[in-house]
Amino acid sequence: MRLEHFQYVVEIARCKSMSKASKKLYITQPSLSTAIQNLEDELGFQIFKRSAAGVALTEKGEELLKIAEEMVKQLGLIKDLSNPDHETNTTLNLVAVPVFCNALMIHLIQLLKRNHPNINVNIMELRPNKILPTLVSGQADLAIGTFSPSTKEQIFQESARNNIIIEPVYDDSMYCFLHRNHPLAQKKSVTFDELADSSTIPAFFNDHVLMDSYESVQQANTEYSSNYYSFTDRASIKKAVSKGLAYAVLPHLMAYDDVYVNSGMIIPVPLVDADVSLTTYIAYSARNTLPKSARLTIELIRQMYQDIAAKHAADRKKIEREEITSKNNQFLLY
Repeated sequence: MRLEHFQYVVEIARCKSMSKASKKLYITQPSLSTAIQNLEDELGFQIFKRSAAGVALTEKGEELLKIAEEMVKQLGLIKDLSNPDHETNTTLNLVAVPVFCNALMIHLIQLLKRNHPNINVNIMELRPNKILPTLVSGQADLAIGTFSPSTKEQIFQESARNNIIIEPVYDDSMYCFLHRNHPLAQKKSVTFDELADSSTIPAFFNDHVLMDSYESVQQANTEYSSNYYSFTDRASIKKAVSKGLAYAVLPHLMAYDDVYVNSGMIIPVPLVDADVSLTTYIAYSARNTLPKSARLTIELIRQMYQDIAAKHAADRKKIEREEITSKNNQFLLY
């Protein structure tokens, strides 16, 4: 048996198809089938069960897969050690949710160009429910997704079934994005009831992926739910808000380095009764060696979120100090 045989086992198990795996491995399907047959003969047991629907691991095949995955990982680490200082051009396939693409993707590209110019990134933006399938199919090397409390269990179950590592990196809360002249824009926080009582129309993504809380609001207030704008892109949502035509409930991260927010045209205000939080996670397959380009990119992403969390903490402390100073000044006036 040879090391590439174990790479074959890992790829076939991931693709659940000989033909798909052969394309990923850049060998012909007959050659791949012959290699697996020879490996099974040498080991003395069947690794895969073949059927018209594809291939599936046998019980012993499942045990072999665990060993094969570890061997493939170690092989990748050995390759990195062979010449760690020499960086060749490499391509990283990255898939990410809209909130990351909106707020941080350009910053990540800038960091990669500056710190790791040898890494070329192919970027695909998808909704949260489409993120993990790209890792399962091999379309992506690295994924950045989000889950809310209602989707967390589903995400972790899907990752466990497909041997995908999930690393939560940032917890976000929902904010209401308001035009600067909106009556609620100067409040420290707003509620859904206050928004429903206002004359402004809500705008949101048409698939409601981020807006779990809208369902309960719509059920409670039929008048509110019958009048809204539904867009497929965040640019239209923010433009409608900037014109005073709508408000939007979005993750706070959507305000990061945003031209409308920086110019003061849109004011993000905490939404205190939104029973929705949004956790950003990094995901990658545990069945293959994580490319060096992916590991370097993960480090940059972690640092970006750490910097944002630190900035938000500093901003909150500043606001608290200003409130204390304001109260003290009011007391002195009396």
